Amino acid sequence: MNRFFFVLLAPMFLLLLILSGCEKNDIHPQEVYACTGNMDDPSATHPRADFYQKVLDDNRRDGLVGGVLLVEDADGLWMGATGQADLASGVEMQPCNVFLIASISKVFTSAAVYRYVDRGLLSLDDPINRWIDRSITDQVNNANEATVAHLLAHTSGIADYYTTALELDRLNRVSNAWTKEEVLAYTYGVKATNGVGETYFYSNTNFLLLAMILEKAGGKSFAQIYREEVFEPLNLTSAYYSETQPIPEGMVKGYVEIYGNGQMVESEFLYGDELGIGGDGGVAINAYDLAVFLRSLAQGQLISEASWNKMTDWFDLPADYVWEDYGQEQNGYGIERFNTRYGSAIGHTGGIDGFSTFAYHFPDSDRSYVLLLNSSINARPDTSIFNAVLPELFR
Repeated sequence: MNRFFFVLLAPMFLLLLILSGCEKNDIHPQEVYACTGNMDDPSATHPRADFYQKVLDDNRRDGLVGGVLLVEDADGLWMGATGQADLASGVEMQPCNVFLIASISKVFTSAAVYRYVDRGLLSLDDPINRWIDRSITDQVNNANEATVAHLLAHTSGIADYYTTALELDRLNRVSNAWTKEEVLAYTYGVKATNGVGETYFYSNTNFLLLAMILEKAGGKSFAQIYREEVFEPLNLTSAYYSETQPIPEGMVKGYVEIYGNGQMVESEFLYGDELGIGGDGGVAINAYDLAVFLRSLAQGQLISEASWNKMTDWFDLPADYVWEDYGQEQNGYGIERFNTRYGSAIGHTGGIDGFSTFAYHFPDSDRSYVLLLNSSINARPDTSIFNAVLPELFR
């Protein structure tokens, strides 16, 4: 999940948290990280394989724990890995390894919404309180006025549930085992950021609410909806989401740089309580299946043309949200647009303690770029890799 603030904790308490996290570095055999599923990988014969691998390795030397890069250019698919999937166990990263993708999960949620719209189970014009009881929506500012479309576009004005209160509860307790309703309660009485439909304001609560709406409309668990509406139709064999066991076996470890000196700490003790809550984050997947998902979505293999046109009904982002490094200037109804000098891409980014993820598909040229990193560091290797790879991607 993308986050816009951190809570400052007392230094001694933070140190205790870090030490407790360090003590849980279990040792796993290499077999735990073995890859399964069908993955056609012609990387070894790709004419620019050495170049792409060097970009990854150069940035590994600059502080990355590990990463996976996937590109689809005019010569086909290339996937490569660098660094380690598990430092304590000494396990090398593989291109097929599974990562948490954080807020990229929002596009999976959007796809499920449009699948329901295509079957007449939902309407983008449905108000939230058609599906969620007024006893709940009455306590969330703007929730009685906003629609499904406002949630998809981040124009509901509903406050983000990532509040100081939630962060303190998240870090002060060993385990929270939150339900969606319990997390939503952190927005009760919190002032709306703006009027409904007035402007864009990124809020994870929008996609938490979409998950709750999907469950009501489908009469199924959200995990089942992901499987039936997205994972299984596209045969995404590595894709995973669970609200009871949110971390799949064999997923790479995430790491955070605490002191700014290159010292890495396993970060599950930070992100564990953020997973398995709702539609704003929590999907784990490998780079290959993530690229398949975005390409299939753009090519009409998952949702109707009418739904795709609505999803990509672009509007300009407020200046505070423009990300010039990636050309992120516009948003749609459930997906983001990146206007680069080589063309426009659809996709999303994601960030959670220990993971940084980037996934783009260029529909006009049928090219793809996926970068999955399992460390959060003060340097920005993601932009370095992007700037080095993109000219070759369009060569």
